[in-house]
Amino acid sequence: MEKIGIGLIGYGGIGKIHTLCYKDIEMYYPGQLPEIDLAAVCASNPESAKRAAKEGGYRTWFTDASALIHDDDVTVIDCSLPNFAHRTILLEAIAAGKHIYCEKPLALNGAEAREIATAAAAAAKTQVGMTFNYRFIPALLRAHELVQAGALGEIYRFQAEYLHTGYENPEKPLSWRLQHDKSGGGALADLGAHAIDLMRWLLGEFEAVRAMTHTYITERPVSLGAKEKGAVTVDDAAWLQVRLKNGALGTIEASRFSTGVLDELRFEICGEKGALRFNLMDANYLYWFDASRKGGTYGGDQGWQRLDTVQQYPGASIPPARSILGWQRTHAENQYQFLKAIAEGKTPQPNIIDGLRAQFVLDAAYLSARQGGWVEVEQE
Repeated sequence: MEKIGIGLIGYGGIGKIHTLCYKDIEMYYPGQLPEIDLAAVCASNPESAKRAAKEGGYRTWFTDASALIHDDDVTVIDCSLPNFAHRTILLEAIAAGKHIYCEKPLALNGAEAREIATAAAAAAKTQVGMTFNYRFIPALLRAHELVQAGALGEIYRFQAEYLHTGYENPEKPLSWRLQHDKSGGGALADLGAHAIDLMRWLLGEFEAVRAMTHTYITERPVSLGAKEKGAVTVDDAAWLQVRLKNGALGTIEASRFSTGVLDELRFEICGEKGALRFNLMDANYLYWFDASRKGGTYGGDQGWQRLDTVQQYPGASIPPARSILGWQRTHAENQYQFLKAIAEGKTPQPNIIDGLRAQFVLDAAYLSARQGGWVEVEQE
């Protein structure tokens, strides 16, 4: 493979981040991949598509996603669209034999996700990678390493939270994110999907969940400043009790109404031999408790250690490993590992199965919130 042609569909905020990262990868990993060619971009109208091509450095532009998908110069379809648009684009891209890099969540629900995964499995040459960029924080790569090495022993409990603010203002207008038929869910689908994926990746598969959701503001202006209001049909916050297949028990919370926070993804995992703590707002460090480091008669356990993981990406040329980590760098690493996998003919991590399994957990949680009680998580 001499060149990887990127065809980006959806040049909103996340599409712009993906574009920046494709440009940065060669600087981070010079000569490690085939040439990354920003072949084409698709936006909703000619004016925005032209602007996207100029701003993003794409060689050509489209307003018809189907035309971009079938462009011979495009190797990879980057789906950076709202959730409701994923299914149609992904199925057509799979049928066209393209590789896919998809923003989470994979689809609106488990049925759509299964349909996409089934189509991808039948297309032998198609690889589908998922954007679960928080896996690529060095602190969390180190956490994964510790768990896999058995450093925590049997896992007893875990607690994960992803908390945002910004929706407390009742005058914030409706958007696709607040409409169930377009988003598939609210805080749980948007934020909780990341926490679910991290706990799956670190600790293992989910067996069952029990959930509660709540919507604090049930009506909002249909547009900025409008007097007319429309219904909010998604959750503003969600709380999950979780049972893993390995017997570990835990909780997950997702909220857009967490006054005073910024971007608070945090967790604590406790096992027989040790414990881990992490907070995205302190992302340069992982906190590790070694239960074997006992104190004396009067206490003084010395187990908590701060592991300085900062920007430790093996093989990266720049920036220095000691420099602080930025959010964009996690996206760049996710994209780099995806492109590296397809260049080497390997299955990317995370992939479509990770997207599917996260979707099944979301479905089970929403069903539990509606009917009450524990709900078993579907397995593919």
